[in-house]
Amino acid sequence: QAHTTRSSQRCLAFVDDVRCSRQPLPLSRHCLLHICQDTNQTLFKPCQGSEEVPCNKPVAASLSEEPCCPLHLRLPPQLYVPEQGLAVPEELEAAPSDLYLSAAELQPTESLPLEFSD
Repeated sequence: QAHTTRSSQRCLAFVDDVRCSRQPLPLSRHCLLHICQDTNQTLFKPCQGSEEVPCNKPVAASLSEEPCCPLHLRLPPQLYVPEQGLAVPEELEAAPSDLYLSAAELQPTESLPLEFSD
């Protein structure tokens, strides 16, 4: 028998005169998409978005005065600025190529202990 959701187990929100078919959050009567319509809840607030891109996605209320979704999160200024031209020592640039082993030379041998064979 297919699992059916009773009307009491559905979100109370209506979109274009059609009731939402999603399951509500635990101990709530609204789903995550419509949780901000519940005036009694205090765990979620709508994202403020930006002037160019308005947003009303529910986000967890945090210590921030204006909680934002990941799309509208304002990042702090960059504290670390990488150095512009890292100098490579000449002895590393001119390393002889015979120091490198080929794939065939890297194959395990019987003389190696088992834990070093891979």
